Formats: sequence, structure tokens, C-alpha cells
Amino acid sequence: MEPLVGDMVYVPSEAYVFQEGQRGRRFEKLIEPKSFLVIGKEHEHYKILMLGNPWWVRKRDVYTIQKEVNNDRKAS
Repeated sequence: MEPLVGDMVYVPSEAYVFQEGQRGRRFEKLIEPKSFLVIGKEHEHYKILMLGNPWWVRKRDVYTIQKEVNNDRKAS
């Protein structure tokens, strides 16, 4: 299932993220896995919120975080 804007996603360690700026692209490699909020998307990338700023990550490096289904039953 493809994540939508507003969904949380998991990005594993060793994945690259980048920012677009006046000096071009700035790349960083994640040292540890993290979860991020999707704030946009393009053909091959998701725009995520990292440290309060927009970053981009390749779609193939992103895993959807499934929402838990609550199956609690009331005692009868």
C-alpha cells in the first residue's frame, strides 16, 4: 500500500535523504532507522518532515507503517 500525504513511514538506516537548496542538493545518509511524516510526493520520491524541515527520500527506500487494528472485546 502506497503511503499518502499525512501518513507515517519507516525509513531504514543507510538510506539517503536529500534537500533541495540554492546550492543544489544536500545529501545525508541515515545512521539509524527512523519514522517520518509524509508531506508530499513526486514520481520517484516522497517529501518527508525531518527535524522540522522538508527532505526527500526515494520511494523504494520507504516502508508504510500499518495502522494497528484494535480488536479489543468487552467482557460479557
